[in-house]
Amino acid sequence: MAELQTRRRRPDPLTLVTGVLALVLSVFAFVGELPAIDPRWLLAGGAAVVGLVLLVGSLTNRRE
Repeated sequence: MAELQTRRRRPDPLTLVTGVLALVLSVFAFVGELPAIDPRWLLAGGAAVVGLVLLVGSLTNRRE
């Protein structure tokens, strides 16, 4: 029988960062001290992160 070679899978960075951010927010909510952040800064930061992810995704080589 031919052995199947299993590729080692790396963690998805976007999912990892999202999970860590959700963990940090849940700790802040549990403690009861949420930092006073202007929502417009969150929107601008989110747009910058999405743009960066799209840029990195377009530059990576996807050979299989």
